[in-house]
Amino acid sequence: MNEIENIQPDATGSAEETPLLEVRGLSVVFDTPEGSVKVVDNVDLKVSAGRTLGLVGESGSGKSVTCLAALRLLAERGRVTSGEVLFEGKDLLKASEGEMEALRGCKIAMIFQDPMVSLNPVRTIGWQITESLHLHKNLSKSAAKSRTLELLDLVGIPEPKTRYGEYPHQFSGGMSQRAMIAMAIACEPKLLIADEPTTALDVTIQAQILELLSDLKKDLGMALILITHDLGVIAEAADDVAVMYAGRIVEEAPVLDLFDNPLHHYTKGLLNSLPRVDRKVERLSAIAGAAPPPHEFVEGCRFEPRCGHCNDNCTGVRPEFQQVSATRRVACIHPVTTP
Repeated sequence: MNEIENIQPDATGSAEETPLLEVRGLSVVFDTPEGSVKVVDNVDLKVSAGRTLGLVGESGSGKSVTCLAALRLLAERGRVTSGEVLFEGKDLLKASEGEMEALRGCKIAMIFQDPMVSLNPVRTIGWQITESLHLHKNLSKSAAKSRTLELLDLVGIPEPKTRYGEYPHQFSGGMSQRAMIAMAIACEPKLLIADEPTTALDVTIQAQILELLSDLKKDLGMALILITHDLGVIAEAADDVAVMYAGRIVEEAPVLDLFDNPLHHYTKGLLNSLPRVDRKVERLSAIAGAAPPPHEFVEGCRFEPRCGHCNDNCTGVRPEFQQVSATRRVACIHPVTTP
């Protein structure tokens, strides 16, 4: 009997929605002196308007590279070897560079990991936000400045008129992140990709940034892809979750279903490592070992060395996805059994 046969279909999510963005079979390699290394392997993702997809996994699992490849922003040594990236039905991998330049920052925007690196240190915050308004919306200088002041106020930056003329080094980490968000939403994108938007921020500021992103998603009706390694952020902000390990997606589910009933042993291990107020333990659980570097990825189950639940059937076999319900699937030969 299939070990997930008795799992009931989810009540959440809508399998019939047409995705705003759909990634199909995306693979990415990086050329190194030792040869080509595949860092993203046959990844499928989709997100619909008005929903937040949490892309979660350990550092180095390929989360950021997947999204950079979708926007064709890979470093020179990286290249897509297969797949499709459909945005509103159009394959971005086949679009011209001119079409991509018109799309990026307008219909699709991205918030990068470190705002202090992403912001231009020799340009004022106001100039950097108005640049996209000039480029994509063709606003006059006065209209662009007026809109920028509105955006600074919208993202909670105090005294917008003063902050407009200040430089990135005059902003705190939280204020810099807010400025990055203002820049990203200036043209009211249909899709916003936020790459670790709360990294290095204290807990209070993290909560404010997540609340801001949630409010903006509702107000603008946009889709949001939230890249993070923090399951607490996922629980707070995501509607759906894709768990990534060693360049592959291993589980997809609505967020409540994932937390209530993880099916992949990696997902369960991540959840068991979280501190919880309703569970008293002397030591937190940990997943043995470490994720392999890309040059050590194997063709079979990449979690096998750390799993503890595999048998001879797992060795050297690449696990195919099992469609558990309309909104859930897992790539594991022996998934977690239901209680």
